[in-house]
Amino acid sequence: MGLNVSANDVKEVDALFRRYYKPLRAYAFRFVNDWIAAEDIVQDVFFELWTRRGSIRFNEAVSSYLFKAVYSRSINFIKSNLQNNNCSLNERNECNILDQYIEDHMQNQERSLLLDELEAEIKNFVESLPAQCQKIFILSRNYHLKNHEIANQLSISVKAVEKQITKALSELKLHLRKKGLLFFLFLFNI
Repeated sequence: MGLNVSANDVKEVDALFRRYYKPLRAYAFRFVNDWIAAEDIVQDVFFELWTRRGSIRFNEAVSSYLFKAVYSRSINFIKSNLQNNNCSLNERNECNILDQYIEDHMQNQERSLLLDELEAEIKNFVESLPAQCQKIFILSRNYHLKNHEIANQLSISVKAVEKQITKALSELKLHLRKKGLLFFLFLFNI
């Protein structure tokens, strides 16, 4: 049985992994409240993506597939943990497990709310930037364009792009520090 692996397949899956690994890991963590389990879930999803690469069109939006797969695997992880724990423990311990699960779920919900607040604050900040700086920041952070690609698209110098991105990031950090949200920026690896 020969493996048909093209350099293009490797390049496309690698680019997806680099782009989506951290957001998917944070997304899985929201559900499972365990960084190691979240990493395992995301790695499993990418392994499945790799094995199914022949049936996936990389030129279409793959992100929704990735997030749905991480969601499904996270839910399955939670169910599996509950079933494994319930099978071998008495009723009293089962109540403790359920209490722990509810507490973990509430903590995840709290983290989710904090992440939503952080994302909303970043969005508000970006909308307050001057028009040119806003365009550059969005093209860099949301569309993952390189500085020279942004410069070409906007007909400006690469130095101007770098200056605007540096300025926006510096002001964003100050803004988040004032709002008491800077710590969460690093916590969620955004």
